[in-house]
Amino acid sequence: MTRTLSIAALGLALLAGTQPVQADTIFGVHAGAYLWRPSLSGTIGQSGDSFDLSAEFDDSSADSESVLVAVEHFFPFVPNLMFRRTPLDWSATSSSATGTLGSISLSGEVDASIDLSATDATFYYELLDNWVSMDLGLSLRRLDGTASAQQRGGPSETLNINGTVPMLYGHARFDLPFTGLAAGLRGNMTSYRSSDLVDIEAYLHLEVDLLPLVDIGIEGGLRRLVLNLDDLDDFSSEATLEGAYIAITGHF
Repeated sequence: MTRTLSIAALGLALLAGTQPVQADTIFGVHAGAYLWRPSLSGTIGQSGDSFDLSAEFDDSSADSESVLVAVEHFFPFVPNLMFRRTPLDWSATSSSATGTLGSISLSGEVDASIDLSATDATFYYELLDNWVSMDLGLSLRRLDGTASAQQRGGPSETLNINGTVPMLYGHARFDLPFTGLAAGLRGNMTSYRSSDLVDIEAYLHLEVDLLPLVDIGIEGGLRRLVLNLDDLDDFSSEATLEGAYIAITGHF
């Protein structure tokens, strides 16, 4: 049902007083809790003298547990709103790493870690809303965290990673009739001040009607996050996080 038809149906129901209106036509909340364990590859450090994460370190996997909440409504021309927070924690050890982080060059036995969170505020419109749904909007992504490296018996360095970047947001979902299954593609991307960020998820979603106004779903898929950052607070990276995720979702 398009937004125009939804508003018309609501108006007729209020005037006639006899036609029921579905709650989601007026107001709906989508929520999800995501567990993601991606592999980390690429480089961090300074251009021309970076640490190679996949070749020089013994463990390239990260941990992430993200939360998503979206609020949708029937008001015309007012965008829907979604918040999502994705923390990332990675640490590893190398016996023969060489690179520069900030102003410090390190080599030999090096302990490295990345503690980073991405917080998105997304404003979007529903362009389609039937068996094919499509959303389009704009996200403001706040990056907060640190990247650290310490040479055993030698110097250490910790850099703050802070910045806000605008990103295009899109989401397309295809419901498979009579199955409760849906396939979708959701993502953000931008090229901003010599930095490129791409964050894409491809998924399958199974939804079950447990209660009249509550739908519970299970979602699984692949997420790929590309962080090509050029001198963001003296921090540069050409890193990729990629791996499977699983989620529990709710629609109220």
